[in-house]
Amino acid sequence: MTCFGEVKRAGATLATACEGTAPERSDMSDRRRCVPSFIAAAFLLLGVAASAAPAELPLIEAIRLGDLPRAERLVAGGTDVNLPQGDGATALHWAAHRDHLDAARLLLGAGARVDAADDHGVTALALAVLNASLPMVELLIDGGADPNLARVTGVTPLMTAARVGNVDVVRRLLAAGADPTAAESLRGQTALMWALAENHTAAASVLLETGGGATTRSTNGFTPLLFAAQQGNTEVARLLLAAGASVHESAPDGIGGDTNARVLFREDTDASALLVAIDSGHAEMALFLIERGADPNHAGAGRAPLHAAVQRQMPDVVRALLAAGAAPDARLEERLPFVSRRITQANGLTPKTEGSTPFLLAASFGDVEIMRILVEEGGADPFLTTVDNTTSLMVAAGADYVEGQDKYGFRSYPAYYETLQRRAFEAVKYCLELGLDLNAVNDDGQTPLHGAVYMGGTLIAPYLVEEGAEMDVINGRGQTPWMIAAQGEYRAGSFYRHEETGEALAALGADTTIGFDLGVDWRKIVEEEQEAAAQPQR
Repeated sequence: MTCFGEVKRAGATLATACEGTAPERSDMSDRRRCVPSFIAAAFLLLGVAASAAPAELPLIEAIRLGDLPRAERLVAGGTDVNLPQGDGATALHWAAHRDHLDAARLLLGAGARVDAADDHGVTALALAVLNASLPMVELLIDGGADPNLARVTGVTPLMTAARVGNVDVVRRLLAAGADPTAAESLRGQTALMWALAENHTAAASVLLETGGGATTRSTNGFTPLLFAAQQGNTEVARLLLAAGASVHESAPDGIGGDTNARVLFREDTDASALLVAIDSGHAEMALFLIERGADPNHAGAGRAPLHAAVQRQMPDVVRALLAAGAAPDARLEERLPFVSRRITQANGLTPKTEGSTPFLLAASFGDVEIMRILVEEGGADPFLTTVDNTTSLMVAAGADYVEGQDKYGFRSYPAYYETLQRRAFEAVKYCLELGLDLNAVNDDGQTPLHGAVYMGGTLIAPYLVEEGAEMDVINGRGQTPWMIAAQGEYRAGSFYRHEETGEALAALGADTTIGFDLGVDWRKIVEEEQEAAAQPQR
């Protein structure tokens, strides 16, 4: 599915309905934001139907309404069959759009220009292809239609056919001389790329067999193999590799990063086909590429395939990567792509993700299965920290938890909260089994117990205290765990308080007399006191 170009005016809808390019990104989270082009055509034309064919264009009106007898009378009376409406569309355009073969024959027989184009360069053939109408396509080609006549954006009928996926139409266009290597001008994508982006295996196979270009790159560097990886199409991936594509192909990383999940290409990055497959959620494709020799340690996008496999909950891929030689302690250099939208704690204490190992990510996600695979099968070091000395135990307990969002970046709801708690609890227990420090402190003064009160509830925080966690450690905002739970704080744009957690900590002996949250001034106050203490006594 793809999004479309801007609409010039109402009469331009016949053209605009065929527009768009394929998303080039590691994941496919923007698919829900786009509409198939043939659906767009239907809705857009409904909006123009009342005004596109005024009284002075009776032939177009007759064709639009499917009134063939009237059209025949008008043609017999000498009406100009090539007289266009305001945007350049002719009666033949409407006949093709309505898939009215008899009307098209009538018009062609009366001298209609078969390659007449509207203001956007759209021809009747382009509309017939959009309808996947092989009879209309054949009629127009037999009438002399040029299969390579492109729209102003460089989009050819073959590209549209590839997107629609009708393999018979694709074959007919190729037989008529359509160029399979032509690229549109917006992103430099070919018909093969469009077929792959829509997962039309048969159309892609035919295009590949007829010289579609197995190694062609789009303007952004995407190749057909990267599109196949994005869609999880192993069948076409095999054909591409046999045709000369390399399993090591890569392109600048394109990930969703904000609320609108925009594509953010970073030219200084390099995402491999393996990473694209994993980011897109295709474990089978990832396993296929690993088996074919894909580099398990390629980290040109700031994250290794192992990081992505942990994020996408793919234990089998994690095992395969480790077996292929993936470094179990690869460090995260860039933040992970967000699956839906990015929300942070926004309290000045959000742990840094740079330096995260796959094990630390698995601990954050509460994925004990993958945690065990990494340590017990891959030899991962569970004691490695992020650049701000955040430990796996801290994030397992909830140091990076944001209310209303699960650890994978999806929105979460109350019904899922208990599951999050249970997963986190099991991850905490495993970290303690491995010997992680229960009272470790990161650069912001956060401990595992501080993280537990972000998560809330009465499961994790009391357990940590029972295991020996110090309850009254003050973090960089001047907060003890009890203060965060009982007094609350602003996080992620809202005020949160976990009274039940605060009551549990108080019952276990937390100091409730320390005072109120000193907020962002805490560090300044501490520094001033330290400076005063360091001054020589008079």
